[in-house]
Parts: sequence; C-alpha cells; structure tokens
Amino acid sequence: MMRRLLHALTRPRALPGGARGGRRAGGRRSGVALLVVVTTMMVLTVLVTELSYGARVRYLVAAHQRDRVQAKWLALSGVNLYRLILAANKQLSSNEMLSQVSDMIGLNLGDALWQMIPVLNTGLIRMLLGSGGSVSDVDEEAMQEFERTGQVDEELAEKSKEATGVFADKNFLDFDGDFSAEVTDHESRINVNYFAKEGEVASLQESPTAMMLYQLMSGEENDQWFHDRNIDRWEIIGNLKDWVDSDSYRSGGLGGYEDNLYNRLDPPYLSKNAPFDTLEEIRLVAGWEGEVFDRFRDSLTVYGSSRKININTANDYVLDSIIRSCTATGAAPTTYEMQRCREDPRWLLVSGTFANAKDFVQTIGEVCGIELDSDCVKSSVTTSSKTFTIKSTGLVGTSSVTITATLDYSKSYKGDVLNWRID
Repeated sequence: MMRRLLHALTRPRALPGGARGGRRAGGRRSGVALLVVVTTMMVLTVLVTELSYGARVRYLVAAHQRDRVQAKWLALSGVNLYRLILAANKQLSSNEMLSQVSDMIGLNLGDALWQMIPVLNTGLIRMLLGSGGSVSDVDEEAMQEFERTGQVDEELAEKSKEATGVFADKNFLDFDGDFSAEVTDHESRINVNYFAKEGEVASLQESPTAMMLYQLMSGEENDQWFHDRNIDRWEIIGNLKDWVDSDSYRSGGLGGYEDNLYNRLDPPYLSKNAPFDTLEEIRLVAGWEGEVFDRFRDSLTVYGSSRKININTANDYVLDSIIRSCTATGAAPTTYEMQRCREDPRWLLVSGTFANAKDFVQTIGEVCGIELDSDCVKSSVTTSSKTFTIKSTGLVGTSSVTITATLDYSKSYKGDVLNWRID
C-alpha cells in the first residue's frame, strides 16, 4: 500500500488547460520580442539623431571658423591699405618741394593725404571701381543707397568684380565679405605719458601737461559737472602724474604717499611709476575709474613722444585747452566766447588748415580777439602727426573680426607697431 501511494505522488500529471497554456507561453515570448524591437528602434533613433546633431554642430563650427579666418584677412587688408596711405603720407611730408609750396600758399599739404581718406571700406572701393573710377558716373540711386547703408547695389557690386583697368589680370574684388577701416592720429590729443619727461616741478601748476589737462576740464559746463560730483580737478590730475612719475609722493594738494590710494583696495595694488601702456590703463588711477575717464577719453592719449598737439586735427575741446593755457593777458576766454569764435565764418574758413603756430596765433587774434603768447603756442602745437591708430573690421556672414593697430611713423616709412589687438 505504501508503494502504491508513492507511485501516485510521483506520477507526472498534465498541466491544466492543455494546449491553451502553450499559446499563453508563446504570447509572452512574442511580447518580449516586440519590446526588444521597440527598444532597439528607440536606441537607434537617439543614436542617429545624436550623430546628425553632432555633425551639424561640427559643420556650423567649421563654417564659422572659415568665415572668421576670412574676416580676419579682410580686416588685415584694411589695415595694410591704410599703412600704404600713411607711408605715402610720410614721404610727401618729407618732400622739400612740397614743403616750399605749402609755405607759399599758407597750407600744410605734407600731412593732408591721410586726412583726405579718414574712412575706407569695400563699399566705397566697389563703387569707385564699378563706376570706372569716377564718382560722377555713379547712378544717383546707387549713391543714395551707399550713403544710407554703406553698401552698393548688387549690379554695381558684380560689375566691380570684373577684371578691368589696373586690375585687368585679376578680379580684385571677387570675394565674399566686406571690411571697413578708419584712421585717427594721436597728436590731436593730450599725451598724459609726457608727465614722465617733465621731471620734478615745484608745483603741479608749473607742469605744462597738467595745465593743459586742467584747461581741458575747465569751462562753465565742466565747472558745474565737477562741482556736482565733488571732484577736485587738480587732485585727479596729480594722481595721473603720480602714476607716471618715478617718485612715491603725491603731487596734489593733499600730499602723502601715492600708494595710500591703492593699498586699501580689494585687491590692493601699487602706483606703476612708469608710463601707461594703453589708454584703458588710466582707469586704474584713483579718480579716473568711471565717469571722468569716459568724459575725457577722446581727448587723451598715451602714444607718441611729444606733448605737441596737431592744431589741424584736434577737437574743439583740445583747441580750447590750448587757447586757455596760452592766453597772453587777462582771464582765459569763457566757453561762450570760444563758441562765438567758432561760429565766425572766418574761423570756419581757416579751421583745420593752419600752416604753423604763427598762423594759429594770428587767426585767434583776428577772428576771436584773443591775444596768445607766441612762445607758449610754439612749444605746444604742431601741424603734423606721426602716430596713428588704424581700426579695421572684417565681416563675413555673421562672423566679424576687428584689428586695432597703433603705429609710429616718426622714424620708419613702414611704421613701428606700438600696439596690435585682435577682437
């Protein structure tokens, strides 16, 4: 009996449901296969999308780099064109025959070439070459389009790419993109680095550079501006001098050590006691961090070896500072008097064409009724420039590159590079 019971317990039995259980097992296997297929498709979709996106990004980066390289060379083309103009300008300025003609007619022709072309761009070049070299042949609508946008229409642009004239062997303008360049001189500004060459002075008021800066900051409008901000002009001018000169004592009326202005800052630093390397460095000087620098930056420079100012290129504010500094008798002229002088037709006729310091003194006396000290003017002014900054921007598509180059033509026709910056 025990044997029969064991046999019954160990005998194999059929699964309930018969064939239906097999179908359910096959259904489970089909569901797993479908899930694997869907998952695989999703993974492949993500992978292909990622590859496509990565390829697109790499293509756009490569295209941007290509355009940026082209833009850089276009910007460099603008710089080099101006370097040719400035080299030719130096040769003309050293021509004895031209100097004699300038003296005869009372005009300074030797430094006029670069002033005739203050701005140069591909739109202007395309317009000239597309019209055969004569602006008079340019269509009126094309001229208006150029004045409004700085670009020429498509027809004139395509015509300018044709190999004609002096460029008969090559398509000079057959390229994508544009450049725009401009040149400015530094002799039209007050050179704050000249403090280092003045040596020690008994008082700040005896420094020609300090006096020029103070007169630049004078006038009714400036008086009110500094009063509202409680800024002492002599103190911040003294801070400029202290940054450049070699001693460690403050030049302003408050006295003390120069470094006391900076060693409490976070982080602290010391006075440089050496000339400025760039104009933006002036922002490090106490009192010149913000509004003061922004207000007068266009009248200041740190380049050049002379303190003399080119009276043919200086702005009205710098010219006023020369006149106030060199007034022979009485009080310096007011802002109103200088404004009235500049509105005189005789001033408008001769402004920017002074032959020399004597001509300037005579004109100010006759037109403005202001007597100037001839020796003061002679030691303060010039009619030629030797240091220039060229700013050229190349543009291709959405990529742009700007090259800012400062060059000194006092010694070499090629121009010695003082500063070179690429943005």
